[in-house]
Amino acid sequence: MIKLVIPGFIVVAFLAACANAPAKRIAECENLGEKEGVCAAHEWDFAMESPFPDSNLSILANRITPQK
Repeated sequence: MIKLVIPGFIVVAFLAACANAPAKRIAECENLGEKEGVCAAHEWDFAMESPFPDSNLSILANRITPQK
């Protein structure tokens, strides 16, 4: 029984952490002063594109950071 509970708990914790990531990015965007709709649009664009188009993570950071 324990052999099923521990991996199950790990999977649930991982899925919960992944599901909360978009909300955290939207909240961080709003804390930077952007409007709610703009932040949601940024997140939508991020979700619709491949998050790792290349290995240059600075380009990825520029994509998800709101531009003023």
